[in-house]
Amino acid sequence: MLKKLLGLLAVIGGLFAAASAHKKKEVKELDKAIKVKDDEVKELEKEVKVLESKKKVNKKEVAKLKRKVTTTKKQLEKASEAVKEDNADEAVKFLKKFSK
Repeated sequence: MLKKLLGLLAVIGGLFAAASAHKKKEVKELDKAIKVKDDEVKELEKEVKVLESKKKVNKKEVAKLKRKVTTTKKQLEKASEAVKEDNADEAVKFLKKFSK
């Protein structure tokens, strides 16, 4: 009886270990996605500076790009928090956002 109980506990422990390994994978993927998005934000900032330096440019377009940069930066901060906390649920949510 004791052996069966210990065996059952070992099986349950193995399931939790497998689930946590899957969560770690999602967090690692999010970390990679954050790096890619960070590079994209830097490129957008460069583009905004170039557009601002030009005299004939659509101000609405520049404003739209600036807004996109700020919102993406805020999302990156929240996503990096999720990575630090190893929160897999948040990682999945941000991965879906960044995949678009």
